[in-house]
Amino acid sequence: MSTYDVTLVVPVHNVEQYLEECLASIEAQTVFERCEVVLVDNGSTDGSYRLCAEFARRHANVTVLVRHGGGAGAARNLGMDRATGPRITFCDSDDVLPPTAIERMLDASVATGAPVVVGAMETFPRPTKWAWKHHFGKGDRTFAGLAEAPELVHSASACNKLFDLSYLRSYGIRFAEGVHFEDAYVGVSALLFATRIALVDACVYRYRKRAAGDSTMDAIWTRRQNYWDHLQLVEYLHRLGAGLPDASKAVLDLFLVRSYQGFALRAPDLFEGAELEEIFSRCRAVYWDVPPDLIVRATADARHRVAYLAFVTGDYALFADRAARLHKLSVRDGVPYLVDGAPQQLGALAQASPFTAHLEHVRRVPGTGMLRLAGRFEVSGMPLVRPLAGHLGLRVRGSRLSVPATQVRRRDLKNTRTDTEWGGFTADLPLDALREGVHDLELVIDSEGGQAATPCLVAAGYLRGARVVKHGRARVVPHWKGKNRAVLMVHGAARGGGVLRGLLAKDAKHVLRRRPFWKQRLIRLLTKPLAPLFLGREIWLFGERGDTAQDNSWHLFRHARTVEKRRGAYYLIRAGSADRARLSGLGHVVAHSSWKHKLLMLHASVLVNSYDIDTYMLPDGWDRTRYLKHVNWRVGARRVFLQHGVTDKDVSKGLHRNRTGVDLILAVSRQEARFLSEELGYEGQVEVTGFPRFDALVPDRGSRTVLFMPTWRAYLTVASYSRDGSASDAHRAMRDRFLASAYREFMDRFLNHPQLLAALELHDYTLEFLPHYEMRSMLGEMVPGRDRVRVVDQTEVGVQEAMRRCDLFVTDWSSTAFDVAYLGTPVVYAQFDAEEYWDGHYRKGYFDARRDGFGPVGETVDEVVGEVVRYLGGGCRREPHYQWRAEQFFAHRDRQNNVRTSEAIERLVRGSNH
Repeated sequence: MSTYDVTLVVPVHNVEQYLEECLASIEAQTVFERCEVVLVDNGSTDGSYRLCAEFARRHANVTVLVRHGGGAGAARNLGMDRATGPRITFCDSDDVLPPTAIERMLDASVATGAPVVVGAMETFPRPTKWAWKHHFGKGDRTFAGLAEAPELVHSASACNKLFDLSYLRSYGIRFAEGVHFEDAYVGVSALLFATRIALVDACVYRYRKRAAGDSTMDAIWTRRQNYWDHLQLVEYLHRLGAGLPDASKAVLDLFLVRSYQGFALRAPDLFEGAELEEIFSRCRAVYWDVPPDLIVRATADARHRVAYLAFVTGDYALFADRAARLHKLSVRDGVPYLVDGAPQQLGALAQASPFTAHLEHVRRVPGTGMLRLAGRFEVSGMPLVRPLAGHLGLRVRGSRLSVPATQVRRRDLKNTRTDTEWGGFTADLPLDALREGVHDLELVIDSEGGQAATPCLVAAGYLRGARVVKHGRARVVPHWKGKNRAVLMVHGAARGGGVLRGLLAKDAKHVLRRRPFWKQRLIRLLTKPLAPLFLGREIWLFGERGDTAQDNSWHLFRHARTVEKRRGAYYLIRAGSADRARLSGLGHVVAHSSWKHKLLMLHASVLVNSYDIDTYMLPDGWDRTRYLKHVNWRVGARRVFLQHGVTDKDVSKGLHRNRTGVDLILAVSRQEARFLSEELGYEGQVEVTGFPRFDALVPDRGSRTVLFMPTWRAYLTVASYSRDGSASDAHRAMRDRFLASAYREFMDRFLNHPQLLAALELHDYTLEFLPHYEMRSMLGEMVPGRDRVRVVDQTEVGVQEAMRRCDLFVTDWSSTAFDVAYLGTPVVYAQFDAEEYWDGHYRKGYFDARRDGFGPVGETVDEVVGEVVRYLGGGCRREPHYQWRAEQFFAHRDRQNNVRTSEAIERLVRGSNH
């Protein structure tokens, strides 16, 4: 008889950086001495085996086995075969067990006699919401089979469970070998056959979601082999289902549909020809007789149901190319359907639900009496890769008003998901037709068979850009109610209706009901009469990142205070910032999050920033969403984005006008302005003024320095504006990804390249490395201890100053290359990670460095170093054809950018652009 109560099996393969944490969590188990621990090294080539061996030497209850090949499944099977305890559980070697995990499951097993015990699982560094977890939170329980807790079938892992080992052996339950998703062969099978399942209402397992993207689940949709491996699992479980009772078979079908829906949706994007036909044929054999209502329950939406509609009906063409088959909606009884004439029993599968619409932008069309509303919509299952057959309309309930809506192609939507490219819409409402009151807004599809309508919901861009629109005596306010439903509030349109009375009444109700930000609304009301006297008639509130004063905002603020003597100009910066000294003598410098900052936010005419306004200009403690809903529209401050770099790439996913709520954006060239207007939605809101900071861009070359200034990578760091930015697990996960990246490898090789170091010495130059703001914590320690290479600290040397005095500039994809080109300094582009960069950071825009750039492009370390050495040997002179490109690109070189920008903001505030 075994001396251990439970066997813990841990497969190990090249996880040296995580293994010690995993083993420490095992050692910390409250019943560690009652556990037999079997570590199975599966051919590791790093230091994993050494760590396992050291752990086994310290503990008599730990055994290390070695197995080559077969993957984690084979390693777990070996552990099962060697197990001596009556119960068994599993842990992956990069994950963590809470201290009481095994004790809680062991106690439940003993108390209930259940052959399977299930506990809760959590993921880190970011949590995951699983439907099966709704069974938790109600205390420990016991179920008489899976039919009593059907959602538990989707807890397919073997790692949050404790099994009776003889039970597994009696049913021949083992892990699949050499494939992914091997867990489910044990986890799901054991649940299906169990006549008693114990649930432990506590977290017993912490799953690490690796930032490095090298785990199965991190790349679940992009690895082609996953589609075959999961299909093999589906077929295996489908065969098991033949002998199950009807109730258990229905639960299994839920798993089979839900778990493969993502693969079924995406397979046509990865496969074609005979391979795609095989996937279809094998899926049809599994799903052809699954009841349609069960498929509807198991799938997320109609977009995921289309594949199952194809499996059930045998329609390969629908599965392989839904965009070619689906282009016209059919409407019956107000419900949209993807196909017309589907049999009644399949109607639920053909239903295009949900049908949703979001409003993102409301503005008055200049020079007209029209209010333009813009947004996005989705009819789930219908590929919006072309304009829909039929008509769109916008209905204003309560005003007896319906107007046509125009379907719009949106670059940002396409970049988010290719089948939503034509998911934008605009509609113009005649302001004269709006009646007094609060009006719901609905998007209507008029198609074959009738109309389908859906309420318009609010998006962040709608809230950011919302403000009172004046039209004659009336005031129209884009607003919201209930669960984010978009409405238009109209005051003063009716004869005898009081505009002031209506808005003040709304303020009073807000304060009396103590709604969010009621104190700020009250303070605004009380201080409004005196604000022009004490703060200035027009308040222009400037800022950058909370701790910087180096970019366009600083330059424009300085111009406003010194040249224009603008009384209402204020600059926000944190009290302890090193850059505060740059603002000395200008006056009206306000400490971020101070009482004065908060007061200015309640009376500002315009918010001016080179970065994201909500991230960096809201006082600490102000909830962003609540501010936008309850304060922003009432203040009505215009939003001006000065930019912190030329927009040359496709940044539409973050910078599209319908997302930012920006009223004015600057450009330095006509090409950039055209791109912003046509592709990013800033029609009529772009001014080609040039950047304010360019007025101070006067070359001061001769310092004999090479400035190396790479940009950041969103997929390699936790951005400063991220709401997850303080999570240590998130930072550590990103650190792991960074260490494995091509970015880190290039930096290391470039900064230590013998040919580069020799050329710097030979020609008497120093290389200054200025890491991007978002990458400082990652890159600062990489610089070698050499006389000719040093790190530049942005808090000590301004970016602009470093660019002005450098003799040669090296960057990768950074828009600072435009600043240096403006100066006339030669540029070398180090574009060493093009595929990774375009896939994970930005998309390609209108500017190509090889075709349009201001210097040579290198794709390898040796190519970049070669270009640098060539420039150093030639005295760092820019070639004539690069000079010509720079002259053609920039619209202005007269050092009047601040003047033009200030005039553009004046026009905006005066209302000529709104």
